[in-house]
Amino acid sequence: MNNNSNHQQESIPFPLFNQKFFSEFSQDSNLIGHLNQEMLHLNHKCQYKWINQPKSEWTFENDIKMLVITWNMHGMIPGYSLKRLFNIEQVHHDLIVIGTQECSRSIAISLLCESKGNWEAKLKEELGKNYVKVQSATLNAMHIIAFAHVLLIPKIKNGKPYTLSQGFMGIVGNKGGIAISVNINDKIFLFANSHLESGQNAEAKRQTQFSKLETHFENQVFSSHKNVPYDYLIWTGDFNSRIDQKITTQTIRNHSDFFGWLSNDQMYISRNNSLNYQSYFYEGMIFFPPTYKLLENQNLWAVGNDFRIPGWCDRILFKENKKSKIFSSTSTQGIIENAPSSIQLQNYDANFDILGSDHRPVFAQFTVSF
Repeated sequence: MNNNSNHQQESIPFPLFNQKFFSEFSQDSNLIGHLNQEMLHLNHKCQYKWINQPKSEWTFENDIKMLVITWNMHGMIPGYSLKRLFNIEQVHHDLIVIGTQECSRSIAISLLCESKGNWEAKLKEELGKNYVKVQSATLNAMHIIAFAHVLLIPKIKNGKPYTLSQGFMGIVGNKGGIAISVNINDKIFLFANSHLESGQNAEAKRQTQFSKLETHFENQVFSSHKNVPYDYLIWTGDFNSRIDQKITTQTIRNHSDFFGWLSNDQMYISRNNSLNYQSYFYEGMIFFPPTYKLLENQNLWAVGNDFRIPGWCDRILFKENKKSKIFSSTSTQGIIENAPSSIQLQNYDANFDILGSDHRPVFAQFTVSF
């Protein structure tokens, strides 16, 4: 009885970031006060699911457990261990995907040397012999890579990389996106990573960039997989979404209204009004502080000469392609029913233990059932 109840509890999906849920939470003053105190003082401690649940075998009777990470690295490779980010010794994941921006080198230097060999070697060393690289893609300072556990490797085939530059003249890759596809048991997973236009007033341009990227990747994966559409799309990136209100350094020092900031997140406002590219994507509820702009080696807001309005720039979106499951025009399911069913978000958090950049990594844990 206890085992069954624990299993059911583990299977409860993470709450999604939408108007209904946001409104319900906003009515609980005790909870909001607690969250504001916890999150806006940057003492947030992230939590991982499935701690101390090792896995010795894998079959399709089990769900696939995925860890997906996005991180703007601010042009460096950390010299310290990333064990606190991957938690390999405590948590088993079948698939680990890392999308990075400003990876290894600055954007300017990456125009001349975009190799991510040293970063991939660092990741391989961190993950150890039980994880094997299955695909990666690079564009300028952007990088995305997928590792699979050795038990899953026999079920993987036909991975492909994709890129699209959206910088100067559509040629320079300082802005744009990359993606990789991974075929697992004839289910096509598409993982995208983007670095969109920066700036407080550039949301409209970011919408256009994302829309073009999605169309491009969708067409590319359809073509490269013999006219079969993807089943799941998980999108990492520095979306450069900012808080759409006047925030000064004095406001930062006296901040107390986390949910007030969150309700003015540009991406949330656009998605909630169904105005933009992300309306048909899903995201977990945000229970962590803005991940930009912080001091590189301290969890303090950057309030000096390089002050920026804080933002939840670093995000992970996802959706299930229901179109691939409709076989006739008489189907009662309908394309509008886009809510994911086979892929479930189980956790969404930011890791403020990982320093060295003015961003903090954001991660999501998913299960996918066959």
